[in-house]
Amino acid sequence: MSIPRCCGIVLSCLATCLPSALGETADPKPPEDPAFLTLSDSIMQEAERQHMVNRRMDTTIDAFRAIVLDLRSNELLKEGKADELLRIAEILKKLSTQHVPDAAKHLENARQQLATMRPFLQAAGVEIDIVTKELERVLLQAASSQAIQDLRRELQELIAREEQLQSETKEWGKKVLQDPDKADDHKKDLAEKQERLAQRAELFQKQLQEAVKEESDPMSRKRMERAEQELKKDTPVEKRLEEAAREIEEKKPVAAVEEQEKALEALREAEKQLQGNEKDDLQAKKELREKLEEIRKDQKDLREKGEQKTEEQFKQDQKDTQVAQRNLETRLEQAQKDYAEAKRDERQDAVQEKMQEADSRMEQAEKAIEQAQKETTADQQHKAEEALAQAINELDRQIAQAEAPQTPDQRAESQIQEMLKDQQALREETQQRQRENENAQELARPQQNLRERAQQAAENAQHPNVQNALNQAQQAMNEAAQNLQQNQPQQAAEAQQRAENALQQAQSALQQARERDQQMAQARAEMQRQLNDLLRRQQELSQNTANAQPEGLPEQAPEQQNLQGDTQQAHEAAQEAAPEAAQPLQQAAAEMQHAAEALAQSQQPEAQQHQAAAEAALQQAQQAFENAIAQPEQGQPEQGQPEPGQPEMAQPTQQPMPHEGPTQQTEDKERALGDKTDPKGKDVARTDAKWNPLGDRKRDDLFQVYARELPVEYRELLESYYEALSKDATRPASKR
Repeated sequence: MSIPRCCGIVLSCLATCLPSALGETADPKPPEDPAFLTLSDSIMQEAERQHMVNRRMDTTIDAFRAIVLDLRSNELLKEGKADELLRIAEILKKLSTQHVPDAAKHLENARQQLATMRPFLQAAGVEIDIVTKELERVLLQAASSQAIQDLRRELQELIAREEQLQSETKEWGKKVLQDPDKADDHKKDLAEKQERLAQRAELFQKQLQEAVKEESDPMSRKRMERAEQELKKDTPVEKRLEEAAREIEEKKPVAAVEEQEKALEALREAEKQLQGNEKDDLQAKKELREKLEEIRKDQKDLREKGEQKTEEQFKQDQKDTQVAQRNLETRLEQAQKDYAEAKRDERQDAVQEKMQEADSRMEQAEKAIEQAQKETTADQQHKAEEALAQAINELDRQIAQAEAPQTPDQRAESQIQEMLKDQQALREETQQRQRENENAQELARPQQNLRERAQQAAENAQHPNVQNALNQAQQAMNEAAQNLQQNQPQQAAEAQQRAENALQQAQSALQQARERDQQMAQARAEMQRQLNDLLRRQQELSQNTANAQPEGLPEQAPEQQNLQGDTQQAHEAAQEAAPEAAQPLQQAAAEMQHAAEALAQSQQPEAQQHQAAAEAALQQAQQAFENAIAQPEQGQPEQGQPEPGQPEMAQPTQQPMPHEGPTQQTEDKERALGDKTDPKGKDVARTDAKWNPLGDRKRDDLFQVYARELPVEYRELLESYYEALSKDATRPASKR
């Protein structure tokens, strides 16, 4: 039974129950009245049905969330898309754990108190209304997103086909100049292709018009309307394509290409309007890489063709070569422009620097072609290829880094960045509606949705400063939503700007927290090194003391004193970097001081006693330090607990760990899946002591490392484990 249908059943029940129930006044019928008894049975059935709906929703939502988390951990979902799906799961879980049970509870109270059922039925109605509206909102958002995606795919296909046809038209234009008779053979085919694309463009505009009428989301509808305007600007795009077809029929390739280019510009601008803020850095990098690889290949082909020609041939083909080189420059400049528009960071990166270098080399090559300098041309073209290859290599590095599993802070950074983009887009839309004197009330709902995302992010924030900034953002967003509801776009835009400023503060706070964490990690790594070194030195000195003659003991006193000083410094550093190790270090320093005094007085037993105590204190410091490292990070959930801000539901990491899953036999002893066995058959079982406290996200990240870096047989075991989980996520896998 679907969730909307479940709600429909409840609403139907209330539609029949409420009129009679609410119609009762001060003179209610007695509980024994047959009508009351019938009503009581109906309410009881609906209450039971609500409990059943709740159980089914719980199971379905948990399974859905587990699938999303598993897909994200295996890098099969873009991070932004995974977060969007998880937000939907959180909304549904809240409905399931709060509003649906509350509706059932109110219905049960109404049945138990039939004489005063009115407030209970009204309360149940409120809860059901909340469920219905939330479900409607989620479904509308999903439908809106799908409609935009469908339109974009169709438009992208149209652009690709027109670009291909334009390329064919350019080649045909060369034949018109070189061999007009042969060019006639292709004229009809090109003209017919252009006509079909003109018809397809006209059909797309009709589809777009229908989508605008049916779209309920104001932001998506506005994007569609602006795309529609781009296609109709000056001359409708289908008219330009029809004109290009006529120019081809009349053997006017230059004019045809010009019309095609104008049509393509309109199509590309329309696609950008539909795209809105959806394209992220990663997608932009992947698209740029593909473009640069094609340009590099075409540049290489052009260079090699030129190198194979004689000086005379090179001079004869000078004009064609120059046009081809200029086309490559134009393509590269367009790729640079598209990438700059898609980038979140306005600062120039290494990829853009290499693209500029390649563009400069291409310009030099074009000048050399114009002067018929064959060797100089080839040299500049080769340097352009090298710069493009370096840009591609840098893109590969950035893409690999972006696709690596994200830490909680990285996920928070992505969420804040997405919210900032959406808030900026909403403010720009608000300001445009103010300029055009359009109603802005319908923007209140997307603004409120954005506030809910900020609230969720604030609840999940692991750093106080980030949480404070996000709380300020959601307060400003709430004020903006209220202003929009009252159709006050100017006041709303001011509040939206404050929300953007708060989100930027959250970004800065997150960056500062990350830098502090890095500094603390470095300090703790240094502390661990110091602890190991201090213990090693004390053990060596203790051994020397045990082997020394009484008269030689005073010579060891300075060394013991130096070690005491280093331990005291480590104690002071540990106050901030490792407070758990501070007290044992202080004790070790005190014992070392006593040992130094005993050594100076040639008191060997007393010195050894204090040295042993110092060693024990250092070992205690080490143990305390290791225990602290094994504890969950700040903001990490304990074993078996959901992540902060997440509802309590089944998670993949809450399933039995690998050593509890399917097992294999090793000699006469059972070996758990996930336990490594050495060649001699000895178990090297991973214990729970260090594994369990890591927290869900750390364990999930470790699994990804295992799957990529461990030996083949180990990866196969993990794959078997995940396969077992996917078959039955609620029952431990059987032994093989």
